[in-house]
Amino acid sequence: MVVSLRLQAFVVQNYELRTMNLRIAQVIGLNTDQKAAQVISSVRDGSSFLAVLELTSDDAFTKGRQVLSELEDFYFELEGTVAEKLNASLKEAGERLSEGEDFNLCLAAISGKALYLIGKGQVEVYLKRLNKLLPLLSVSTPSQLISGFLQDGDRIFLSTSSLVTFLGLELEKSLSLPIETFEEEVGSKIGASDLEDQGLAGLVVEVLGEDLEISSLPPEDADQKNVQQEANEDFSKKPIVSFKAILSKSLNLLRQLGSYFPRSGRGRLIIAVILIIIIALGVGYKYKSGRDRQKQVQFTKVLQEAKDDFNAAKGIASLNPTEAKNKLDSAKDKVNKALSLKPNDGEAQNFKNQLDQESSSILQASSISDFPVFLDMDLIKKNFRASYMSLSTGKLLLLDPAVKTLVVVDLTKKSNQILAGSEQLGDASLASLNGGLTFIYSVDKGILRIDTTNSKLSVVSKKDNDWGEIKDIYGFAGNVYLLDSGKKEAPNEGQIWKYLPTSDGYSDKRAYLNKDVKADFSGALKMQIESSIYVLKSRGEILRFTRGDKDNFSLGGLDKGVKDPKSLFISSDTDNLYLLDSGNSRLLILTKTGEYKEQITGDKFATATDLVVDEKGKKVYLLEGSKIYSVDLK
Repeated sequence: MVVSLRLQAFVVQNYELRTMNLRIAQVIGLNTDQKAAQVISSVRDGSSFLAVLELTSDDAFTKGRQVLSELEDFYFELEGTVAEKLNASLKEAGERLSEGEDFNLCLAAISGKALYLIGKGQVEVYLKRLNKLLPLLSVSTPSQLISGFLQDGDRIFLSTSSLVTFLGLELEKSLSLPIETFEEEVGSKIGASDLEDQGLAGLVVEVLGEDLEISSLPPEDADQKNVQQEANEDFSKKPIVSFKAILSKSLNLLRQLGSYFPRSGRGRLIIAVILIIIIALGVGYKYKSGRDRQKQVQFTKVLQEAKDDFNAAKGIASLNPTEAKNKLDSAKDKVNKALSLKPNDGEAQNFKNQLDQESSSILQASSISDFPVFLDMDLIKKNFRASYMSLSTGKLLLLDPAVKTLVVVDLTKKSNQILAGSEQLGDASLASLNGGLTFIYSVDKGILRIDTTNSKLSVVSKKDNDWGEIKDIYGFAGNVYLLDSGKKEAPNEGQIWKYLPTSDGYSDKRAYLNKDVKADFSGALKMQIESSIYVLKSRGEILRFTRGDKDNFSLGGLDKGVKDPKSLFISSDTDNLYLLDSGNSRLLILTKTGEYKEQITGDKFATATDLVVDEKGKKVYLLEGSKIYSVDLK
């Protein structure tokens, strides 16, 4: 069954009615008394509520229908924001289902253009936008609310994981079907499979777009009265005397006094002047009242728009930090405009203070002043100084290129070991740790390898005349990578050399970059590797390469550009990319595609030369000379 729904959100401006059209199709597989999957969709007061429930219990089918119906009433009857109501509804579901009743639940709400999601257990949500299928909620997602804005043409698929698994590679094709045939097509597939007790249920929501309608409601309509009353709240309590009433009273007064009017020309002139003054006062009063009324309506409208933008910014802060920042900036501009209309208004002043207080949390920005010393390397070796660090399997590697000393530090035990000195390392300048193996680039000896378990040293590659200026070295999956900016006569012909382990050592160098790929590594500072290779350059540019080809990569959502970066950190063990932006005294936390997530500011971010991140232990380690400082992650 395809259900057409029309969501409405009222805007106090010329009584405009903004509507977002949705169409919803649902599909449910065969249920049993022990396991059932149910869906529900409902609209009340311009807001929608959607849910997908999979329940394992006695009399699961009846119990599931009852719980969804109760959750619908609970959500719509609850006071608060959409986010607060969805969180409370998820908690309420847990309380209504007793122990021994295993359930998976996805809740969603659409208010205006905003979509809000929260889920528990084996449920998934996908967004199909512009021929791209994006996961919004997955099985591994913790039970926390996410939100974002919908666009014309979007399709949202709320489903049990069992249905996603059942559709498999046909998922995207199924979501491309006309909404009218989705239930029939997918339902027939489920029916043909003779599956039961599989928990198959899902909802597809199609966004048809936003229409703008202008409607003049009849005067007796209660909604119009309420809108007018709210828009004019500050002055509706004051008596309003119209110009017509003033003029009428003046004429009546003049008629009553007519018998007393002087018959001389001078007397009549005096009366005429008095009449003109009365009329002028009436016109002036009417004009001022009109201006005050217009000013109040404009003030109320602008302040409400500021509040709407502020609430929208809070709702999407975690899902879309870039759009959240735009909404927050808009809210600040509008509240300042409201205060320019009524500078002494207490409500507007209090709201401006609230904006200032909550801006940092919306922008996911924080500041710290305490940087505890994790380890002083002077305690290991006098005057030890390092500029770079490497992290692998809970251990830190540091190289002092001046005294040619290589040290490995266990983060958990804070124990340390000197692996090699100048005699073994030669003119060593770069080092990288990969598991139990340390790789060193030495200007005179080439690429060296040291086994941290027994300090045994071997040669990966002798000095190679094909090398240009080596900027970094990195060990990954047992392989060795050299970042080569090229020779001075060919600055745009940089290369990443790759060495693979063999039965008797390592292979000859291989070019990682494909033949048609031109890379400019001048100004390169650091190289990091996970599934792709990331190269940080001195002006804040980050290059990304995958399977030898250059990927599109850019930083997005920053409030200001990167200035004098020192290092970046990313690995297969992290969910994020970390950028040490020393020129702005901050640590940027980004997605692996470069989108802004949050930032931390503090003085040590300006002076540190390198960083590594232990996401599992929720720690950032900063290197500054002989000291390593620690920073807690949220």
